[in-house]
Amino acid sequence: MKKLIVFILAMLSILPAVACAYDYWVINGRGGIAYPLGDMGTNNTMSYDFGASARKGFDKEISAGGGVSFVNMPYKDPTAPSPFTATVLDLELVYAPYMPDLFIWPYAKIGAGLFLTRYVMLTGIAPATTAVVDQESAFGIMLGGGVNYPISNEIAANAEVIYNQVSIQGGQGDNYNFLTFDVGITYYLK
Repeated sequence: MKKLIVFILAMLSILPAVACAYDYWVINGRGGIAYPLGDMGTNNTMSYDFGASARKGFDKEISAGGGVSFVNMPYKDPTAPSPFTATVLDLELVYAPYMPDLFIWPYAKIGAGLFLTRYVMLTGIAPATTAVVDQESAFGIMLGGGVNYPISNEIAANAEVIYNQVSIQGGQGDNYNFLTFDVGITYYLK
């Protein structure tokens, strides 16, 4: 609960800077595939994710804001009592270079988020192990980018790839690394 309160206070602390920013908002709704990496790929299968974000522009190229996403990746073991899930509350900073003559608008994104995870943990010693569902909130990072294809002055089709990394149990537990491949719609509110 303390992590959630700290995260909310951090979001509120940037509001004065964002309120004085450039006069446009970027609103994005997206959904797609969540693909596990590393050790997580050994235990989980790819599945789905979806989310939404809103950012305020500082100038024509830089915007900052936050979003919420939901990720679901089932375990390969059919006896696992529930899939790995994460609800991600994030703060994000986006750099979109101004290229008016290019037919797509590329961007790079960096973010930090509070990952509210639900996962299966094995207890006991093999072969007498028991699967227990556990929940934890932990801070993680997000790095990636994407492109917007303008449909009109206000609406663009969107595609992005984001790398997500979160470490549970205070950094002493498992690292969860996964990619999200999303498509969606971006709306520019001026």
